Amino acid sequence: MLYTAAQDKASNRSSVELLKEFVVEEEKHKSKILEVLEQQEKVEELGDFETEIQDLRIVDTLEDVPLSPDADYQQLLVYAGKKEKAAYNFYLQIAEKHKGKQIRKTFTKLAQEELKHKQKLEQEYDDVVLKQM
Repeated sequence: MLYTAAQDKASNRSSVELLKEFVVEEEKHKSKILEVLEQQEKVEELGDFETEIQDLRIVDTLEDVPLSPDADYQQLLVYAGKKEKAAYNFYLQIAEKHKGKQIRKTFTKLAQEELKHKQKLEQEYDDVVLKQM
């Protein structure tokens, strides 16, 4: 898993802790998605995203980087941030195709969850990479 591998590249304890949180979140996310897709009434368990999640758009302007075994922590953050953005856009596209249906709410919430992950990764990039420049 990407976030598990990235822990070895992180240079400080708080970064490792953040990545450990992502591993746990992604595992919960995966099982929750499967559960919600099987039982739509459980959509509320995905959480409430009434508050606006700010998209920092840091990785949006950065060049795509391939994921390789020798990738450094900065490259891993960029790669992961772009993957979270792609997942966000994917879920939004699915939600748009299901206007007026309960499943739309599910995919809208999933999109917001991915945006929240992207925001955390971009904040980490800002804290660890940009502030060291």
